[in-house]
Amino acid sequence: MSLSLPVRVQGHLEDGSAWAEMTSSEDASFGGASFVLKHPVPQGQALFLSLPLPKRFRRYDLTEPSYHVYAVVRDIVGPRVGVMFLGKHAPKGYGEGSRYLLPSDPHPQAEPKERRQHLRREIFLNLKLRRDAAESGPQEERTVAENLSKGGARVLTSLAVAKGEVLVLEEVDGDFRTRVEIRGVYIGKDGVPRLNLRFLDSLAPDRLIDG
Repeated sequence: MSLSLPVRVQGHLEDGSAWAEMTSSEDASFGGASFVLKHPVPQGQALFLSLPLPKRFRRYDLTEPSYHVYAVVRDIVGPRVGVMFLGKHAPKGYGEGSRYLLPSDPHPQAEPKERRQHLRREIFLNLKLRRDAAESGPQEERTVAENLSKGGARVLTSLAVAKGEVLVLEEVDGDFRTRVEIRGVYIGKDGVPRLNLRFLDSLAPDRLIDG
């Protein structure tokens, strides 16, 4: 059922470092819930949730004000994540990068390493990122590229976006503009999310690379 509740979500990055964020549920049931996350998570990742879930949806802690439950990511649509409740005890390997899939799930295969065609240089460039689709949250931001090549860039972001999403990138005070595909999302050591982008419509002009 549709149910808006404050949710504290705790998880781990690939390097094992812990993160936490507050969000709100969009719906909930006896078996799981859904909510929007800023941190990127893969299918099968285990999370630890704290939320004031109604008693009729709980399996334990019926008298506690907050329900503490481990859950596994089952569905991802943009920044929206659907999870299945596991229980009050952490699954084996929690916090170690383990993924928990059901027997019916396809076996995950390692993605082939993408061969970079263009040399990427450490160049700081003011850019605008825009989402064309009608998603929730901010649709445009002004950001900075930390490095740049003819075919892509790495940029800082505050948008709740996901791998595979297509955005529009524009140079601030310049005429370079292209659609970009998000090839990867990760959190830097400073806690700021970064996007690895691939240019779709055109290559970066030489004046940006050589300047």
